[in-house]
Amino acid sequence: MSPRFPLLWALPVLMAALILKGPHDPLRPSTPQDGVGPLTRRRYWLEVEGTTRGAEEIAGHWRNQLPSHVPRWLAWFRGLDHPVPPVQQGDRLWILMFLTRRGRVVIEHTDPLGFRVRTLRLHPEAGTTDFRVSPRETPGRLVLQIESLLRSSSHFDRLAYLLGVHAAQRRTWELTLRSVARYAGGHVVDHGTETLEMPGVHHTAQLPEPPGGFGAAERRSGSSGKCRESRGT
Repeated sequence: MSPRFPLLWALPVLMAALILKGPHDPLRPSTPQDGVGPLTRRRYWLEVEGTTRGAEEIAGHWRNQLPSHVPRWLAWFRGLDHPVPPVQQGDRLWILMFLTRRGRVVIEHTDPLGFRVRTLRLHPEAGTTDFRVSPRETPGRLVLQIESLLRSSSHFDRLAYLLGVHAAQRRTWELTLRSVARYAGGHVVDHGTETLEMPGVHHTAQLPEPPGGFGAAERRSGSSGKCRESRGT
């Protein structure tokens, strides 16, 4: 047998071992500058009318009961520092994604209408995800939104995203929004998704600058611009 064949078999094994081992600083908060590929904003939303609960009650329940709203076979959440609920600002969460990939995040910000999560270094993506409830002028009508601003943590993660992880990720957040909508009461009247890649893209909900200047680092990251949007009823 040619000596090249054992080497070819060894390379995938070595790559898998490095991925499973993870970074040397797994619990350090990450920014998009820690990642590779384009800075991407992905937005998933549902519009609901006739809700039987208030916006702040829905947002508080969503944050504290996040693990119960996300299908476990797609993303299993647990408290890293203490059992959850409750989930408060500064809490770190352990995630098992798609039954194979580990992730760690921290609750970076909370407010009456939502919360924002930042990835830690042990995660396939680098950046933040915002979970938000936006009331409309008509009583009982509101928009539930999940919006991420991320880059892939490695070239392997970028390849995995392009080959199919993006579809599983979209399904995860769509089912999560449907679960929160059931808690809110009423019925869904519209929904959609948007993917945007462009220099200087940022979250649609602007929050106070977090400690450490993470927000500024995200604004400096960027790539070539393109947008994909879909919606339906």
